[in-house]
Amino acid sequence: MNQYLKILIFGLLVFAGCEDEPDDFQVSKVPSAFTKKVLIEEFTGAWCGYCPDGAHIVESIINVNNGKVVGVSLHDGDAMEVAHTNILETTYQNTGYPSGMVDRFSVNGSTCLNRGYWESVANAQLSETAVCGLAIISEVNGQNATVEVHAGFNSTFNGDYRLSVYLIEDGVTGTGYGYDQRNYYNTDSESPFYNLGDPIEGYEHNHTLRAVLSESLGDPISPSSLVSDGEHIETYTVDLSSYNKNKLSIVAFVNYVGLSSTEHEVMNVQKCGIDGFQDWD
Repeated sequence: MNQYLKILIFGLLVFAGCEDEPDDFQVSKVPSAFTKKVLIEEFTGAWCGYCPDGAHIVESIINVNNGKVVGVSLHDGDAMEVAHTNILETTYQNTGYPSGMVDRFSVNGSTCLNRGYWESVANAQLSETAVCGLAIISEVNGQNATVEVHAGFNSTFNGDYRLSVYLIEDGVTGTGYGYDQRNYYNTDSESPFYNLGDPIEGYEHNHTLRAVLSESLGDPISPSSLVSDGEHIETYTVDLSSYNKNKLSIVAFVNYVGLSSTEHEVMNVQKCGIDGFQDWD
């Protein structure tokens, strides 16, 4: 056989072998300290004329905090609606749109907050010391993803702590009432949504909740893991066939479930691309 042909065949076999190998992601040992991050869950809908302002505020808070704030848009009453939104609305007694939960932290007896509170509460939560952290391995195989989530702790805790995992998608667009965004700022020259139309056709809905991989209020974390250097691991599988895989992410968080909704709180949150790896930080 021609020597050059041998080299070519060998190269192709090596390339094919490398292409088939799975990513070798490994989560490191649970650290003694974690970065505190904040979760903002925004109740929104394409039918809501004030909701573009809510989305803009969430995006602004995310942008000024260098990856320490994670946003999730909870749609109701439009084509992006998921049942989870109604469960959270009932649990946390949401009465308006847009409203949002910042780490599910209660202010003056309310967990679902007017958008004027989001930034100040996020800043206050960011100043807290993280008591736990998360690491994520997410690998895509065909139309499915396998998601492995690690929750680690640096102290001993008592109570009902749970792990919640979301699938979110950016850049969601469509046509018609279910996607075109109502816009009450179309005639407001000081708004970033000025003169974009009402509704805004082709509006991109970001941080859109697509699926809940865990139970709605989270999967229980074993008490044996709620100790210094403790680690809890859960693995999930999710079907991606209905979404744009290039714009999907995993959001995982540890939340404390108290005796009432005003005693609940998200302790920390982590985000990772759908085909990626995020170690403790």
